[in-house]
Amino acid sequence: MKCYADYKFYVEVYHGKMEEADFERSAMSASQYIRAMTYNRSDDYEGDELKYAVCESSDVLYELGQKMGAGSAGEKKSESTDGYSVSYVVEGKDGETALELAGRKIGNIIRKWLLPTGLLYAGARCGHAYKH
Repeated sequence: MKCYADYKFYVEVYHGKMEEADFERSAMSASQYIRAMTYNRSDDYEGDELKYAVCESSDVLYELGQKMGAGSAGEKKSESTDGYSVSYVVEGKDGETALELAGRKIGNIIRKWLLPTGLLYAGARCGHAYKH
């Protein structure tokens, strides 16, 4: 399976901060998200938009993994001392799992980078060979 961005691009061009092993793990998952959203057309595309989409998506996957692994509740949104009630700020919607949150965030990133390329187009093509 092809990964659309390498660690050198992540560090030198995108200016990412992850360690190499963490990036490689996250980048493979991000590439698979892209492959699914582009109906496998992304394997033939050579533009840098794919690399940027992978890098940004990898950061999101890594951050969500860190939050889940740390077990922290997050930033306090409100607290009541009489009945001791604490609520925390959360990124997800009510009832949304961490996997659904990751998919939603990554989907938005992929659309941001790849919508102008035509890779996300789900309609029929005319059959002519085209190269991006």
